Amino acid sequence: MPGPALVDTGPLAAWFRGNDPFHDAADRFFRGFDGELITTWPVVVEATHLLRPQAQLLFLAWVRKGGVVLADIGAQDLEPLERLIAKYRDQPMDFADATLVLLAERTGVGDIITLDRNQFDIYRFGGNRRFNHLMPATGRRTRGSR
Repeated sequence: MPGPALVDTGPLAAWFRGNDPFHDAADRFFRGFDGELITTWPVVVEATHLLRPQAQLLFLAWVRKGGVVLADIGAQDLEPLERLIAKYRDQPMDFADATLVLLAERTGVGDIITLDRNQFDIYRFGGNRRFNHLMPATGRRTRGSR
Protein backbone atom coordinates (compact mmCIF):
# COMPACT_ATOMS: atom_id res chain seq x y z
CA MET A 1 0.00 0.00 0.00
CA PRO A 2 1.39 3.40 -0.91
CA GLY A 3 2.30 5.81 1.84
CA PRO A 4 0.97 9.31 2.25
CA ALA A 5 1.24 11.80 -0.59
CA LEU A 6 0.85 15.55 -0.82
CA VAL A 7 -1.70 16.74 -3.37
CA ASP A 8 -1.63 20.04 -5.24
CA THR A 9 -4.43 22.11 -6.75
CA GLY A 10 -4.16 21.08 -10.40
CA PRO A 11 -5.02 17.39 -10.14
CA LEU A 12 -7.85 18.05 -7.67
CA ALA A 13 -9.43 20.72 -9.86
CA ALA A 14 -8.99 18.57 -12.98
CA TRP A 15 -10.63 15.60 -11.26
CA PHE A 16 -13.73 17.60 -10.37
CA ARG A 17 -13.92 19.41 -13.75
CA GLY A 18 -15.14 16.99 -16.38
CA ASN A 19 -14.11 19.29 -19.23
CA ASP A 20 -10.56 19.84 -17.95
CA PRO A 21 -7.88 18.59 -20.37
CA PHE A 22 -6.31 16.67 -17.47
CA HIS A 23 -9.58 15.20 -16.13
CA ASP A 24 -9.10 11.69 -17.52
CA ALA A 25 -5.51 11.44 -16.26
CA ALA A 26 -6.55 12.71 -12.80
CA ASP A 27 -9.53 10.36 -12.70
CA ARG A 28 -7.37 7.33 -13.59
CA PHE A 29 -4.78 8.33 -11.03
CA PHE A 30 -7.09 9.02 -8.08
CA ARG A 31 -9.24 5.93 -8.71
CA GLY A 32 -6.11 3.78 -8.63
CA PHE A 33 -4.39 5.45 -5.67
CA ASP A 34 -5.12 3.99 -2.25
CA GLY A 35 -2.64 5.91 -0.12
CA GLU A 36 -3.45 8.81 2.17
CA LEU A 37 -3.84 12.18 0.44
CA ILE A 38 -2.65 15.23 2.39
CA THR A 39 -3.10 18.87 1.46
CA THR A 40 -3.61 22.31 2.98
CA TRP A 41 -6.48 24.77 3.18
CA PRO A 42 -4.86 27.11 0.62
CA VAL A 43 -4.91 24.25 -1.90
CA VAL A 44 -8.59 23.59 -1.13
CA VAL A 45 -9.37 27.30 -1.57
CA GLU A 46 -7.45 27.44 -4.85
CA ALA A 47 -9.14 24.30 -6.20
CA THR A 48 -12.58 25.49 -5.16
CA HIS A 49 -11.98 28.81 -6.90
CA LEU A 50 -11.41 26.93 -10.17
CA LEU A 51 -14.62 24.90 -9.96
CA ARG A 52 -18.18 25.72 -10.96
CA PRO A 53 -20.70 25.80 -8.09
CA GLN A 54 -21.98 22.22 -8.51
CA ALA A 55 -18.42 20.86 -8.72
CA GLN A 56 -17.48 22.97 -5.69
CA LEU A 57 -20.20 21.24 -3.69
CA LEU A 58 -19.05 17.79 -4.79
CA PHE A 59 -15.42 18.64 -4.03
CA LEU A 60 -16.19 20.07 -0.59
CA ALA A 61 -18.33 17.04 0.29
CA TRP A 62 -15.44 14.77 -0.78
CA VAL A 63 -13.05 16.75 1.45
CA ARG A 64 -15.53 16.68 4.37
CA LYS A 65 -15.94 12.91 4.06
CA GLY A 66 -12.20 12.37 4.42
CA GLY A 67 -11.09 12.26 0.79
CA VAL A 68 -8.05 14.22 1.85
CA VAL A 69 -6.37 15.01 5.16
CA LEU A 70 -6.09 18.74 5.78
CA ALA A 71 -2.84 19.72 7.46
CA ASP A 72 -2.98 22.69 9.77
CA ILE A 73 -1.26 25.84 8.52
CA GLY A 74 -1.57 28.72 10.94
CA ALA A 75 -0.40 32.27 11.54
CA GLN A 76 2.78 30.90 13.14
CA ASP A 77 3.69 29.51 9.71
CA LEU A 78 3.68 32.86 7.93
CA GLU A 79 7.36 33.58 8.55
CA PRO A 80 8.62 30.25 7.15
CA LEU A 81 6.18 30.63 4.23
CA GLU A 82 7.56 34.12 3.54
CA ARG A 83 11.09 32.66 3.52
CA LEU A 84 10.07 29.98 1.01
CA ILE A 85 8.32 32.45 -1.29
CA ALA A 86 11.36 34.76 -1.13
CA LYS A 87 13.73 31.87 -1.82
CA TYR A 88 11.82 30.87 -4.97
CA ARG A 89 10.75 34.37 -6.06
CA ASP A 90 12.37 33.85 -9.47
CA GLN A 91 9.90 31.01 -10.20
CA PRO A 92 7.57 32.48 -8.63
CA MET A 93 6.23 30.21 -5.89
CA ASP A 94 2.56 30.74 -5.04
CA PHE A 95 1.19 30.56 -1.51
CA ALA A 96 -0.49 27.15 -1.93
CA ASP A 97 2.73 25.61 -3.28
CA ALA A 98 4.66 27.16 -0.38
CA THR A 99 2.32 25.46 2.11
CA LEU A 100 2.97 22.09 0.44
CA VAL A 101 6.74 22.57 0.58
CA LEU A 102 6.46 23.60 4.24
CA LEU A 103 4.34 20.51 4.89
CA ALA A 104 6.99 18.33 3.22
CA GLU A 105 9.59 19.95 5.49
CA ARG A 106 7.50 19.15 8.57
CA THR A 107 6.44 15.63 7.73
CA GLY A 108 9.21 14.33 5.48
CA VAL A 109 6.56 13.31 2.92
CA GLY A 110 8.13 13.86 -0.48
CA ASP A 111 5.62 12.08 -2.71
CA ILE A 112 3.53 14.66 -4.55
CA ILE A 113 0.58 14.64 -6.93
CA THR A 114 0.80 17.74 -9.09
CA LEU A 115 0.47 18.99 -12.64
CA ASP A 116 3.10 21.68 -11.92
CA ARG A 117 5.97 19.24 -12.42
CA ASN A 118 8.41 21.95 -13.50
CA GLN A 119 7.83 23.90 -10.29
CA PHE A 120 8.08 20.90 -7.97
CA ASP A 121 11.20 19.70 -9.81
CA ILE A 122 12.86 22.92 -8.60
CA TYR A 123 11.52 23.07 -5.04
CA ARG A 124 13.53 21.32 -2.34
CA PHE A 125 12.74 20.30 1.23
CA GLY A 126 14.49 18.64 4.15
CA GLY A 127 17.88 20.00 3.17
CA ASN A 128 18.08 19.23 -0.52
CA ARG A 129 15.50 16.47 -1.05
CA ARG A 130 13.59 16.42 -4.32
CA PHE A 131 9.89 15.71 -4.65
CA ASN A 132 8.83 12.36 -6.09
CA HIS A 133 6.07 12.78 -8.68
CA LEU A 134 3.43 10.08 -8.36
CA MET A 135 1.08 11.20 -11.13
CA PRO A 136 2.43 10.31 -14.57
CA ALA A 137 3.37 13.25 -16.79
CA THR A 138 0.34 14.30 -18.80
CA GLY A 139 1.86 16.83 -21.19
CA ARG A 140 3.04 20.33 -20.56
CA ARG A 141 1.38 22.23 -17.77
CA THR A 142 2.31 25.86 -17.36
CA ARG A 143 1.91 28.08 -14.35
CA GLY A 144 -1.06 29.98 -15.78
CA SER A 145 -2.97 26.92 -16.98
CA ARG A 146 -3.96 25.64 -13.57
